[in-house]
Amino acid sequence: MRPPSRTPPLPVPGARPPSRRGPGPPGYWGGCRGASLALLVTLPMLACYEAGIAALGGDPALRTGVDAWIGAAIPDAYPVPDWAPSVALAVGLVAWRVADPRRFRARWLPAALAECLLLGAGLLGLYLAFDRHFPALAGRPLLGVAGSPLPIGAAEALSLVGAGIFEEAAFRLGLLWLTYAGLRILHTPNALATAFAASGSALAFSMAHHVGEPPGSFSWAVFVFRWLAGVYFSWVFILRGFGIAVGTHVAYDLLVASYPWPE
Repeated sequence: MRPPSRTPPLPVPGARPPSRRGPGPPGYWGGCRGASLALLVTLPMLACYEAGIAALGGDPALRTGVDAWIGAAIPDAYPVPDWAPSVALAVGLVAWRVADPRRFRARWLPAALAECLLLGAGLLGLYLAFDRHFPALAGRPLLGVAGSPLPIGAAEALSLVGAGIFEEAAFRLGLLWLTYAGLRILHTPNALATAFAASGSALAFSMAHHVGEPPGSFSWAVFVFRWLAGVYFSWVFILRGFGIAVGTHVAYDLLVASYPWPE
């Protein structure tokens, strides 16, 4: 039997030669999920957040939510600057970008910002629909944000930006991912691990917003909505990435604070 020839076959006339390059860069959908957009969205917000706090005198009371909890948890024996969590988050995002080769084209940024605004408006619409059936929500803070018929001030806007950044970093990038990883180590099916991680981190997210409330002010309607909002942010993070999740959270908080609520 004649052995097969090792001579490469002759090219077919008119056929394109096979490409030796790897797969092309991801499109908009895949690019949004990488570290590049997370840097483009989060770093300018962090810079504005820290610069704004410094411009307003550096009052620690301007730091709310997770950022304030981190500062309160550090013992006085360790004089860590108030801006250390922002620097740590920025360094972590830069390290993620070094490890993540996916690129995000600058021309996609307006579309990404519009997506964040639309998703934030979608959650506000969900709240308005929820409020129709649960009057207990009326006049209550939403995710720690109280609506006002007046334009929001610089201090409130800074607090909302910081809350959006650090809550997404803590509950989505941190808790959700760690919960999912732990469940996968235990051989939980991927779909089930994802659902449990999203729901569980959202439950912790809702519980955290009730810490320090005065006795008797707890409302199940508010708690359930905050849990639903946490699930919403979780799936934005899972499907669209950290950058879109941060932008959506900040957009939602600012929309709630500037919405013309009835007095």
